[in-house]
Amino acid sequence: MQEGEARREQLLQMLRDSTAPISGSALARSLGVSRQVIVQDIALLRASGYDIISTNRGYVLEGQ
Repeated sequence: MQEGEARREQLLQMLRDSTAPISGSALARSLGVSRQVIVQDIALLRASGYDIISTNRGYVLEGQ
């Protein structure tokens, strides 16, 4: 598995496990990347069919 794929899998798991929105900054800190990388990862996950919502408090995986 590529580094990016593994990171996106971790990102998805964090969103699945969370009961509240998670900010891009918090995700970036947890995964050791920049917030811009998180934005790009979210875009890729959305393109893959995941329903990730952006709120003013962070990201939420819809349908949880």
